[in-house]
Amino acid sequence: MSPLDFINPKKVEEPVKETPKFDPKVEKVEVKATPVPEKIVPVQAEKQVQNIQIHSEIDSMLLDRLKSQPKTLDEIDIEVVSQPREGVHKLTLPEELEPFTKKYAFCWIFKRKQSIDEACDQLHYKLTNRTYFPELPDHIFSARGIIERGDNVLAFRPMSIEIEMRKAPGLESTQRIKARQTAHEGDPNFYVPKPEGDEARVVGV
Repeated sequence: MSPLDFINPKKVEEPVKETPKFDPKVEKVEVKATPVPEKIVPVQAEKQVQNIQIHSEIDSMLLDRLKSQPKTLDEIDIEVVSQPREGVHKLTLPEELEPFTKKYAFCWIFKRKQSIDEACDQLHYKLTNRTYFPELPDHIFSARGIIERGDNVLAFRPMSIEIEMRKAPGLESTQRIKARQTAHEGDPNFYVPKPEGDEARVVGV
């Protein structure tokens, strides 16, 4: 290196970077997005709407009567007419329940809450309905499913309980009589006459 190089230094030329040329042969790479699965909402089946027709109590009774009647006039013509029983009234036990009277005792209860509560809770009665007697015809039941006559409803209880409940008043009366027989003992106001002579009988007054 000469001394002149320090006075006029030579510029060092930097190499020129070549810009890469576009090659049409190079294929473009496409970035595809990952598909998101769609939520499938189950389609509920349409509920079938049923037409419910509400009948009054008298309508239900009439429909049950119609179902229990003979289907044709020929069946009506051959029907045997029996004479009505004597002493039959509106509170007479229905004929369909006669076969059950040996095992159960039936009773009409006034259709009032106090009367029904006393009969069911204290006297062990059960209201007669279709659940207990499904073999009975529908026309003897009201729209409530029980047997009603006017202001009364029919109830029943087993015959074994019926017999024991019938004995209860008699046993209570006997116990009271026995208790009264010795009630005077020890009472200073009870007069007992002294026996005279050979009489040893004591009479209480």
